[in-house]
Amino acid sequence: MEWRATVEDFLGELREKGSADNTIVAYRNDLNQLTSYLAVALPSDATWSEVTLATIQDYVKQLAEQRYSASTIARKVAAFRAFFHWLAQRGLIAENLALQLRSPKVERHVPRLLSEEEVHRLLEAVSKNGARNAQRDRALLEVIYATGMRVSEAINLRLSDVNLLENTVRCVTGGRQRTVPLTSQAVAALRAYLNGSRRDVAAASGDDYVFVNPSGRRITRQAVWQLTRHYAQIAGIGDELTPHTLRHSRAAHMLSAGEDVRRVQAWLGHANIATTQMYRLRTEVNNKQEDEFTKDADL
Repeated sequence: MEWRATVEDFLGELREKGSADNTIVAYRNDLNQLTSYLAVALPSDATWSEVTLATIQDYVKQLAEQRYSASTIARKVAAFRAFFHWLAQRGLIAENLALQLRSPKVERHVPRLLSEEEVHRLLEAVSKNGARNAQRDRALLEVIYATGMRVSEAINLRLSDVNLLENTVRCVTGGRQRTVPLTSQAVAALRAYLNGSRRDVAAASGDDYVFVNPSGRRITRQAVWQLTRHYAQIAGIGDELTPHTLRHSRAAHMLSAGEDVRRVQAWLGHANIATTQMYRLRTEVNNKQEDEFTKDADL
């Protein structure tokens, strides 16, 4: 049986429904690993209806034995449940056996957060460095921090998504979109970049992406990660910083300033409010630690 052809049909429907590219990639990886296992574990003429709960459980057990992390296994189990639900809806299997799969317990780790002073140092490191792409890099990091954008949203930002009259940008993820306000710092950095270095490099290519490389083409995710770590090292705030740290930090700073959690959820595009509330918990812990430090210092 063409196991992977069925997987591609499933992914095609997800794409039509507006699922994010990263979700499609993750599902394809997880499900293709499963089909590779089924191709060996079952007869060559087996169908999806012949896949048993025991077969899937054996595969999940094998993942654990291969030392996959609990979070990775949990993600794969979630993919199996969604896929087998789709198979059941189309009559390819009698019921969604994957619902009976036990997912490993995953501890939720609160991400690293930068202080507002550290964010300032990072952004200043860009301008002080005098790099060839300093205007672009400053605008990029300012926008990511101001809006809490994901990297994928930032690199796919188009000129038509930017409204400098209203100081907003439109973030698009799959079939979902949201409009987010920009800070005055982000607006200033964007204006300088769009009227400066971007106009020079993008003229030849005609690309309408906001953030482009020296050839005028859209900047890559890898480039954004590399430049973030580069400036973090210059700023002296560690070499493990990621662009997503700015997103995390923005959420925490907004909540710390008294912003409504529902507004922050909409601002960052969180599907689940529990994700947003995690930053409130981290902020409260940080504030408590600072209060205790101050109290001890007074003694």
